[in-house]
Formats: sequence, structure tokens, C-alpha cells
Amino acid sequence: MNRIFVNRQKQFTPKLRAFYLTLGEPKHYNADDKLGSYSVSLSVDPEANADWINQLEELGEDLYTEYLDAAGKKKLQRRDPIIPMKNEEDREGNETGNVLVKFNAKANREKDGRMWAIDVPVLDTQGNRIPVDKVKLLSRGTEMKVSFDANAYYMSGVFGVSFKLRAVQVIEPVWRDGSPEDDFAGLTSEGFVLDDEEAAMSDFGA
Repeated sequence: MNRIFVNRQKQFTPKLRAFYLTLGEPKHYNADDKLGSYSVSLSVDPEANADWINQLEELGEDLYTEYLDAAGKKKLQRRDPIIPMKNEEDREGNETGNVLVKFNAKANREKDGRMWAIDVPVLDTQGNRIPVDKVKLLSRGTEMKVSFDANAYYMSGVFGVSFKLRAVQVIEPVWRDGSPEDDFAGLTSEGFVLDDEEAAMSDFGA
């Protein structure tokens, strides 16, 4: 089947709390994942946000219908649910009653052997960009709004809809204590020290 582009651009979430988030620096899932990705999974109370959940489900159905028309098909095997949503579970694996809606974006694009970084802006409530060092410290429970594109896809014989992360507006941040590499900040000991050339080549800098 030829590649078919069916989507809805520039959609918005209501104010919701993040359950998982990878922003500021991309996550690489394995050694073959050269592009990396940014992602946010928002925790949604399906009763309090019933109208918005219904809108997402209707959006998924509309994109499915449009995709069938464009492909000249009457039916395709489809993901269940058709949108990137699943039941939320606590650390013990018990369902909380909420659902998680996931948004993600590749951190880089590759073409002809060249790589381009993809920008996912993280903004405060006045539209100012939050510095990357602070974005890295955002943690679970951060209240935010997300803008996204809803994209239809057909992969490995299954139709679904993905939510591509465009930008994030932070409403009420929750911060981690700090990065693990800061644990020994200001604490020095006698012993091994990189030479100047090795330090300059370090991933962490001198």
C-alpha cells in the first residue's frame, strides 16, 4: 500500500498532569535508536475529562474513515484503542482509574546520512522558553498543556493514530531534586583525574 497522509494538525490538550515525561534531552531506547525521541504521557481522569476523551476517540474514527477512503479499502485491522491511550497503573501494577494519553516526537531527522535536530519547545505560561537545564528537572505531576498533531498510520498490517508532540506549556512545575551527576558537585577527593585532553572529550565536559 502506498504511503497515505491523513492527519489533523495543531490540536490541544486541557490542563493535565504528566505521568511520564522525557523532555530536554532525548531518550534512546536501544543502541540502534539513533534518532531518539521526546515524549509525554498525561494522566487523565476519564470522568472529569469525558468530553475531551470523546473528542479524541471521534478524531481517531474520522481519521480511520478518511484513511479507508484514500486507500480504497472497506476495512483494515486496527489498533485497540485506535488512539495512543491505555489504563494508568500505579507502581504495584494496580489500575488507578485514570488513563494515560501519550504524545511523542522523534528528536532527530536523518536524510542522506545527515542528522537534523527537531525542536520541541517547552514554554512557561507567558510563552518564554524554559532553559534546557530546567526542562530536564521537570518531574511527574507537572501540570501542563500539550499541542500535537494527530497522524494516521498503517504499520505491519495494523491501522492506528499517533499523537505527535509539537510543544509543551508548563502551568505548574514539579521539580526533581537534581541530576545524578550533581551528587558530587563541590566534593573533591584524592585519586583518579582525567587529563586535559580526556576531559575535553568527556560526554560530561571538563
